[in-house]
Amino acid sequence: MNRDVIILAVIIFLVLMLGVQAYQIGGLGDGASVPSQKTSGGESYGEMMARMHPDQVQKQANSQRPAAPTMVGGC
Repeated sequence: MNRDVIILAVIIFLVLMLGVQAYQIGGLGDGASVPSQKTSGGESYGEMMARMHPDQVQKQANSQRPAAPTMVGGC
């Protein structure tokens, strides 16, 4: 009997935790917005790439087809 009570308590706890997490995930969508290609105060994807990876942007501008990635992995 004691073992059944413990199992039931664990199941109830897990269900409650799932409910709390579902509520928290649902609240994330209220304040977040999907960023557009260019935001009012930010920069576009192309501008960011030119700033962060000028060598890759220059290679792509010089060639007809997109250049193969020079780095595998990393960021």
